[in-house]
Amino acid sequence: MGRRFSRFWNVSIGTRIENVGVHDLPNGAPIDYTSVKGNNFQVGFPLMVVRDSRDSLIHPTSGSQIQASYEQLTGIHNFGVVNMLYNQFFTTYKRADGGGRHVLVYRGQFGVASSTTPVYERFFAGGFTTIRGFQFRGVGPNTNGFFVGGDFMLLNSLEYQVPVTAKENIFVVGFVDSGTVSRRINDFDNYAVTAGFGLRFTVPMLGPVPIALDFGFPIVKPAGDITQVFNFWMGFSR
Repeated sequence: MGRRFSRFWNVSIGTRIENVGVHDLPNGAPIDYTSVKGNNFQVGFPLMVVRDSRDSLIHPTSGSQIQASYEQLTGIHNFGVVNMLYNQFFTTYKRADGGGRHVLVYRGQFGVASSTTPVYERFFAGGFTTIRGFQFRGVGPNTNGFFVGGDFMLLNSLEYQVPVTAKENIFVVGFVDSGTVSRRINDFDNYAVTAGFGLRFTVPMLGPVPIALDFGFPIVKPAGDITQVFNFWMGFSR
C-alpha cells in the first residue's frame, strides 16, 4: 500500500510471506550455507520512502531519485535490512532545440543488514546493476570459494551518456563503477573499481524498453572476486 503526498514524495508499506528452500548443497559448503539448509519460512514488513523528481522513467536527463527503506523479517530467522539509493541526473549539453542531450549520471547505494541475516538475504555485488566488469554476485566475502555475501554494501557509479542518432534511440556511454561488500560496516579493505564503455539502444517491437551492452575492465580487483568483461541488461534502469 502506498500514498503519494506530493508530486515528488510517496511512502509505501507492504508484506511478503515466503518459504526459502535451500537444498542439494555441494561438499565443502560453509556454515553460512549449511545453517539454512532445508525450508526457511519468513515474513517481511518493508517500509519505503521515495522522492523522485526525474523528468523521465525511461531515459532521465535531469532530476534525482532518493529511496530509503527498512524491512523487518521474522520467522525462523529474525533480522532487519536497511537500503538507501540515490541517483542524480545532470544535462551537460543540449542543442538549441533541446534535443541531443549529453547526460552525466551519479548512482549511489548503501545497505546494512543485521548480523543474524541468513546468506540468501545478504548483500552481493557484481554485474550490470552494481559493479560492471565483475560476474553477477562475484564481488564480496567468500569462504573456500563460496560467496557468502555481506552485511554491509556501498556502491558508487558515474556514467556519461551521449546520443549518436537523431532520433536518440542509440546512446554510447562511458562509466566508472566502484564499491565493496563486506561482513562489517565501514570495512573498505576490498574496495573494487572498474571502468568501461557501452551501448544503449531500443528495439521498436519491444517498445521503449532499452537494451544495454557494456564492457567493464577492473582497475582494482580484490582477491577472490570473479571478473566478467561483458554485461547484458534489458530494462528501464540500473
